[in-house]
Amino acid sequence: MVTNDISTCERLVMKVIWDSAEELALQEIMDGVNKENDKNWKPQTVSTFLSRLVKKGFLSMYRKGRYCYYQPLVSKDSFWRATMNENARFFAKNDMGELACYLCDTVLEKKDIEKLKKKLEEM
Repeated sequence: MVTNDISTCERLVMKVIWDSAEELALQEIMDGVNKENDKNWKPQTVSTFLSRLVKKGFLSMYRKGRYCYYQPLVSKDSFWRATMNENARFFAKNDMGELACYLCDTVLEKKDIEKLKKKLEEM
């Protein structure tokens, strides 16, 4: 899977779907994206992103009565893992340790580093 195949806006839509325990219809997805991201997207905008995600193989869609429902074909975990691998490959010559060190040096806060240390000690 190539994670840069989907746009930032499509990722916002996927996040709402991934975070839901049930399958969602257009209105629910639109409400979720708008609420979580302070957007004011209209149904046609969200519908366009959903159609693209179906076409790209990230979602499946089925009809139930008058409504279309969407299910993820790619899990949040798989996407996250692929994103990390792509970043490591691109920025750190495929060295995950290098990527982790970069995060520790530049992005992570002290509490995050402590959490990481604890995890490493458990392994």
